[in-house]
Amino acid sequence: MKILCDVCDKHEASVLCVADEAALCPACDRRVHHANKLAEKHRRFSLHNPPAEKSPLCDICKEKRAFLFCQEDRAILCRDCDFQIHKSNELTRNHSRFILTGVKLSANSAVYPDPAIEQERTKPTAFRRAVAYLNT
Repeated sequence: MKILCDVCDKHEASVLCVADEAALCPACDRRVHHANKLAEKHRRFSLHNPPAEKSPLCDICKEKRAFLFCQEDRAILCRDCDFQIHKSNELTRNHSRFILTGVKLSANSAVYPDPAIEQERTKPTAFRRAVAYLNT
C-alpha cells in the first residue's frame, strides 16, 4: 500500500514536505509549493528515491536520519524513536507507518482500524485550510 496525497486523497504521494508535514502527489506539490516564494522554500524529499544523505532528521530526537513516516502522528522518525513510540501501547502499535520510500511498513489490513483515528485524520488541519484557501 502506498501513501495517498494529503491534499487530493486520490493520487499516490511522491514527495514529503517536512514543513507542512504532508505527503503530496506531483500535481498537488506543484500547486501548493509554487503558490508563493515562502512555500517554494519548503524542504521536500522524494518518497520513491530518497537519497540517504538528504533525508531529514528525526522529528523526535533531531539527531538521527529519519527512516519512516507515521501517518497518525504526522511525524518522520528514526528507527530508535519509532521503536520507543510504537511499541508502548496497543493504539500506537496499530499506527500506519511507511518506510520513506512510500511503502507501508505495518501489516494491518485496515489503514484506520479505529473510527476515532479516522475522525482525527479527517479533521481540518492548518495545512488543509491553507490549501483550500489557495484553491479559492
